[in-house]
Amino acid sequence: MPINKYIMHKQLNYEDNIFILNAKIRVISDMQLLDADPDIFLEKTLEDLDFIAAKLTLLYETLALNTQLISRNEQFHNLEEAHERFTELLNNMLRGTGCFNAQNYPLIREPLNTLAAHSLNQQNLIKAAMTEAGVNALDQRVVSAEELTALLDNI
Repeated sequence: MPINKYIMHKQLNYEDNIFILNAKIRVISDMQLLDADPDIFLEKTLEDLDFIAAKLTLLYETLALNTQLISRNEQFHNLEEAHERFTELLNNMLRGTGCFNAQNYPLIREPLNTLAAHSLNQQNLIKAAMTEAGVNALDQRVVSAEELTALLDNI
């Protein structure tokens, strides 16, 4: 039985999953600052980038369907920020920044371009979903009246 069948029966913890994907993005970004051996790490790095893109997409798709989730708006923001970090990493690799870049390894240019285009498309879908849900994308750190009431309720 595929692993995805197990996942679908369990409620997703969006915040933790997005945190883990952000950590993976940071690890790859940090590795780009080092002189990593391509024979050891290049193929795995490309696999990790594919994995991150696929799981960010999965989280968006499930979040878009989960209209009753209380923290949905917050998770849309978190997911959008993760995509921004991911796109920045991909663009840096495309521009020639880091040990594994498209200038030094031309064969990775096409996969990186595909992932970057997909990530930008996902960001647009997230922004559209946020707009449809009435979420103000610019005020992501502003505390809503309901959140403020809940925070001050026991004081």
